[in-house]
Parts: sequence; structure tokens; C-alpha cells
Amino acid sequence: MTKEKDISKEAHDEEVPFPVDEAAVKAPSGGLGAKSPKGFRRFLQVFDIVGGDNMRGIMTSLPFVGFLVILGFLHIANNNLAENYARRISRTEKDVRDLRWHYMESSNRLMKKSRLSEVSKLVQEQGLKELRQPPYIIEEKKKAP
Repeated sequence: MTKEKDISKEAHDEEVPFPVDEAAVKAPSGGLGAKSPKGFRRFLQVFDIVGGDNMRGIMTSLPFVGFLVILGFLHIANNNLAENYARRISRTEKDVRDLRWHYMESSNRLMKKSRLSEVSKLVQEQGLKELRQPPYIIEEKKKAP
């Protein structure tokens, strides 16, 4: 029986296309001593298309990659629209502040020119004088019929 085991071991060694280092061979996963990959390696295992039939793996993951690309474009477009809206809003707010300032300035000038003292100065240039006495009320008597 030992001869059969030796022969099967030799046949097994011939089937392997590259030399196997038995010290590098680890226990199968799922055992108590097996470590699960962490971080980026685990992430890569989720999208692993290197092992097996490469073309089929690529073709099966192509819709998902396309979906991610479309989401990326939508995200970029949404960010650009939001930035443009924010710029437009800030520009409009600045215009409103400027227009309000001009309104307040014009309102103050009009209030100043409509004061009695300012109006009397403007009227004196035309030769009119301010009344010092209240105006008389002239009433017309009606005749009895």
C-alpha cells in the first residue's frame, strides 16, 4: 500500500504546473485559525473578477460599473448645478443690497428737498415769498330765491 501512496503522490506532483511550497500553503478558510482579509483586500474580493473566466466576470460586472459611472456623472452634474445656483443667489443678494442702498439714498434726498425750508429757498429764486399769515377764506353769500 505504501507503494501506491508514493505513486499517487508522484502523479499529483506532476499535475501541478508550478512547484508548491508546503510551508506557504495555509489551512482552508473557515477554520478557527484562519484570518479573514481586512480593509482594501476585502473590498477587492467583493469585485474579484481576476479568478476564473475573466471575460464572463467582466461582462457580468459591466452593468454595475456602468451604473456607478452614471451615478458619478449625475453627482458631478448635481454639484455643478448647486454651485451655479449658489453663485446666482449671492449675486442677486448683492444686487438687492445695492438697489436698497440706492433707494434709501434717493428717499433721503427727496425727504430733504421736500422740507418747508428747502421748498421756500427754491421758490424765492422764482420771486415768490412764503406766507406769514394764514390764508383768508372768502365765502360768497347766496341770494334767497
